[in-house]
Amino acid sequence: MKNFKKLISILLALAMILALAACGGAPAASTSEDTKKEEAPAEEPAKEDEAEAPAEEGEEPAAEEGEMSLYDQAIAERKARAEETGEYQKVVYAMYTWIGKPAGTERIQDAMNEILRERLGLEVELFVLDFASYRESVQQILINNDEQIDWFGGNALGYTSCCNNGYCYDLETDGLIQTYGPGICELVSEAYRDACRFNGELTGIPPMKDIAIMCGAMMIGKEYLDAIGYEYEENENQEVPTTWEEIENIFTQLHEKFPDKYVFAVGGNQFGQGSIVDNIGGDWFGVLLDPTKDTEVVNLFESEEWMTMVKRMYDWNQNKGFMSADALTDTTSISAKCKSGQYMAMLSQSKPGYKSQISGECGREMIVFTVGQPIVKSSGVSNVISCLNQASPDPIAAMQFMNEMYTDAELSTLLVWGQEGTDYVFTEDGHITFPDGVDAQNAEWYHTMNWSLPNQYLTPCWVGDPLDLGEKTMEFNNSAPTSLAMGFTFDNTEFTAEYAALQSAYDEYANRLLYGFLDPEEGTAEFNEKLRAAGLDEYIAEKQRQLDEFLASK
Repeated sequence: MKNFKKLISILLALAMILALAACGGAPAASTSEDTKKEEAPAEEPAKEDEAEAPAEEGEEPAAEEGEMSLYDQAIAERKARAEETGEYQKVVYAMYTWIGKPAGTERIQDAMNEILRERLGLEVELFVLDFASYRESVQQILINNDEQIDWFGGNALGYTSCCNNGYCYDLETDGLIQTYGPGICELVSEAYRDACRFNGELTGIPPMKDIAIMCGAMMIGKEYLDAIGYEYEENENQEVPTTWEEIENIFTQLHEKFPDKYVFAVGGNQFGQGSIVDNIGGDWFGVLLDPTKDTEVVNLFESEEWMTMVKRMYDWNQNKGFMSADALTDTTSISAKCKSGQYMAMLSQSKPGYKSQISGECGREMIVFTVGQPIVKSSGVSNVISCLNQASPDPIAAMQFMNEMYTDAELSTLLVWGQEGTDYVFTEDGHITFPDGVDAQNAEWYHTMNWSLPNQYLTPCWVGDPLDLGEKTMEFNNSAPTSLAMGFTFDNTEFTAEYAALQSAYDEYANRLLYGFLDPEEGTAEFNEKLRAAGLDEYIAEKQRQLDEFLASK
């Protein structure tokens, strides 16, 4: 713990840099139980010359001298109830991993609750599911309201669908986030919050993460590259720029050397991972092919970009034997497939620090080859997003919990890395790594989902990542070309029937084409016939209309 305390000041300085990069202000951060909420901006005594100034809309009015703020009042009331009943109020945080509920979940939850009981007068329940079952399980709870869930990952369910189905609470209702989430408002800039609006309502908040992505990153196990004697040189971002032709050359050698293994693990969002094409509105029914230069909404499935991809996959599957015959039915995540040792490569998107992340997910060192380019897509901010259940029993308690997760280094480190000495230890240079006898295979809390959690940059850096990872990520975000539609959300409530029919056609054809099981020309032609019959042209026209209005309002 001594090493952890020594890093606090460094981490807080980094958090301030991130906040300045995001919104031009300093974060409200607490790092120990001695840090009091009285320091939050809403609770500072008003200056004499500002005493009569009215509060801005949605803000908590400044407390009179000696008067308890609304923030502290909520905490005091919960503590009083807990003292009376012997039970603490609960906030349920639904998170996902690639492997399901880690063995150390209850231990981490207990450690967090030791802090939260004193800090906020509440407890958290970590509701952890594997990503493959998360969508269906959480959606059923949101529909039936038969179990408590407060915060959930809207991206995992489909953010637009969550909004259209009324699952998401407007975080600005009665000034909720302004009053009970001041640290979030300082860390997450207004521009980023605006990118999470749906029909004007703030229906989610993004984590502190990369919003830019390096499209088309092929991860290949180092041990397999070494076995074929393949030479490569990583750049400063621990990436190897290359071409699709060279990737195919590597795959051919791997297939010859390891005929008992599958070369390439296919998985969901295959096209999105490998292309800068922007699926505006969260679906593929109307896209921007060159989103940093052109705002014409077109049919992806009639494009050269689509045909190039599906022809490549068909060749890899049918002619070269790089894929598994049961790729369509095996829903195991691609990183878990690589971790099993039966697959050698996978397609994803890269970013600063991605080599360390994906190596952890795959349980072996992975080399990151890049064939694409960086971009901030329209959903760059909202592609990973936390939403508050509209049926949350206490939105104030839920918001105060989330505020702590964005601003408190100790709580954030517990959620991201676990407990010092058990889940990680410090190295001499300030990194963290596994304790003796612990590795990615037997670790009790090593979920590698940092990017989905509120604020990973308040925590120590894992061995292999630069100590200034947060700064590098902000530089990456700021330097990447940005989609002209960044922040656009599509309201398809008047086209729900068309959307259902389009999605049905997509489910029937898309993966069979993207995984190389249908003839590219014939299959795509049939696919487009089904899409047109389902109302694709009208759907695209409406998406174009809404995009034009969005752009005109900026």
